Amino acid sequence: MPLYARLDRTAVEDLARRFGIDDIAVFSVMDGGRENTNYYLETSSGKYVLTICDQKSLKQATDLASLLAHLADHGIHTSRVVIPPDGGPMVILHDEKPVMLKRYVGGDITDNISGKVLVQLGEEMARLHEVSAPSYLPESFPYGRSCFTEVIDSKLDHAYIDWLSEKKRYLQEQIPQQLPMTLIHGDVFFDNLIVQDDRLMAIIDFEEACHYYRSFDLGMVIVGTCRDPHGISFQKARQFLRGYQNDMTVESVERESLQAFAVYAAVATSFWRFRQYHLLRPEPQLYDKHVEMQTLADTIVEYPESSFKELFR
Repeated sequence: MPLYARLDRTAVEDLARRFGIDDIAVFSVMDGGRENTNYYLETSSGKYVLTICDQKSLKQATDLASLLAHLADHGIHTSRVVIPPDGGPMVILHDEKPVMLKRYVGGDITDNISGKVLVQLGEEMARLHEVSAPSYLPESFPYGRSCFTEVIDSKLDHAYIDWLSEKKRYLQEQIPQQLPMTLIHGDVFFDNLIVQDDRLMAIIDFEEACHYYRSFDLGMVIVGTCRDPHGISFQKARQFLRGYQNDMTVESVERESLQAFAVYAAVATSFWRFRQYHLLRPEPQLYDKHVEMQTLADTIVEYPESSFKELFR
């Protein structure tokens, strides 16, 4: 990703000072982030991440900061926003871009998540789903099936459009009307988890959080963290769901539709990638980025229904 907002040391120090943080010994640009530029800071008082929200309005960034504070108040392990000592706003502006400061969470990102961490992830997701959804959260998923027409109705001549149309019909047929809704993360892939020594330290990047189907989060976690070279690792999915069910009852209608929601998660992710790299910000070198999730969605559709139902036995 391009570095949207490059700041020098003086600018970083000035911004940190507005949050009550001084004496910066180390600062460096952090990798990753689709829509943000992040700086790692070390001071005598601790370690922090300064986030420049390159693609958000002030309201959007403030809502995100408020959500992170709301989650922290409910004991969810995620990024903690620094509140200025004078009681000022959690989000400030720099060159018309929102800026927030968060405490750094130590640990690693790995695509090989252990069974112990998957159980912990299930337990943490169950706790998350018990947290009330603030009124400012969207009532639909930011790149869910209601958005698919943005690609389907485009003038692109691409085989993916027919595929997406077919999958939209499949989801319409397979997903029940009445399902539990809650606050969901919506994007729990392995790179949004901080892990240290078989311990889940935090779930990060609540950029896509919304009030939506609880089952969608379950499907997304399975797609994002429970894969193997052949598709879904049902052993990993079972460990995740075991942890989840330690604290949360999965209703029968959710069990019946879990396979469809795993398909949904893969389709939605493929849609985001296709729309992003073909329509919104075309990048020829990433034109095929959607294929991985497109292939996974087709693989999940072909699994016997019993494969997902047996996860709950």
